[in-house]
Amino acid sequence: MNTSIADRKNVFYWQTDRAIEPEEAGVIWADRHRYFTDAEVLEQVNKFLTGEKLVSLEPFDSGAQTNLGNVNSVRVGTVTSGKEVVIRCHPKGVANGYFHAEALAAATAQKAGLPSFESLLVHDYEGGEDFAFHVIEKLPGTAIKVWLESHPDDEANQLIEIGKMMAQLHQTKVDGFGPFDNTKAMAGSLVGLHTSLVEAVNASLAFNLTVLVSENIISATQKDQVTKLLVDNPLLEQPQAVLVHNDFADWNLLTDGRSITGILDWDECVAGSPIGDIACWSTFFEPSRLEKFLEGYWQVAEKPPHFQETFELLRLRYVVSKMTLRIRRYSWEKSEFIKEKIETGKTHLVNSMGYFGI
Repeated sequence: MNTSIADRKNVFYWQTDRAIEPEEAGVIWADRHRYFTDAEVLEQVNKFLTGEKLVSLEPFDSGAQTNLGNVNSVRVGTVTSGKEVVIRCHPKGVANGYFHAEALAAATAQKAGLPSFESLLVHDYEGGEDFAFHVIEKLPGTAIKVWLESHPDDEANQLIEIGKMMAQLHQTKVDGFGPFDNTKAMAGSLVGLHTSLVEAVNASLAFNLTVLVSENIISATQKDQVTKLLVDNPLLEQPQAVLVHNDFADWNLLTDGRSITGILDWDECVAGSPIGDIACWSTFFEPSRLEKFLEGYWQVAEKPPHFQETFELLRLRYVVSKMTLRIRRYSWEKSEFIKEKIETGKTHLVNSMGYFGI
């Protein structure tokens, strides 16, 4: 199981395409907060942390903004100097296979002038009851998702800042396409596992579409039409990849109310298309948010030719992927929340396919 979870060669979007049965995913990630005691975290981190040591942990809070994600269980602690750190703990007994790529991507973004974090330590899973973890500096600010709950009038300005920040990120060129090679990242090189954007976009497409057909979300004919649309499409001919966050959502960005103070959670980052990052972002929110986001984005980047058609094409690919994720997740989490997400996804899918007459 660990080999298949850590291998991202045939992955478009990791949370969707990880090679593990949905029931196993439910056991691993639904229970991720219960895998560790504070004493275990302190002992394990200090076993490998050099220089400063972790001296204390804040009381665990699964609802804290540091735990808004779905994969790692997060602790906040203090090291010897008094500096606060964040320890991102992967589920016990499960290989991570991507912390080194995340750490290098965050460092690359920080070097380019973006407010990302410094990594103090990455520890890989070594077997048995061990667990992988990533120790990073704690950045200032409040998650934009949390901020807007109490400052809803700030949304327009925040969207402009988010767009500007993503455009700034996309100025960073990287090698290859798709998910990064974790082994090469460990050695200091950020290189995608695929040789072209077409190859990266089509990874796991057949699997995703088969799931949607099996659940009667789309027909076999529509499956063939979507496949034909995405295979060898000239809109996907991109000679140079850029650093794509792939999860640039309100829960992964920190703010002080004026500017973005932190970019978190590089778990899904890839070498890809800037338009793909925009398309991915659009799937998280209502379409009405896109206008202000793009207003900020075009203040930093030049609008490319064929933007709208390429955006719709890549948005369709993300919607297909995320519908697959929601369907698989519903098999072990039969909540109204996931059910509503599936219904919303159906609407997005109809709209995306309709743009191309499917």
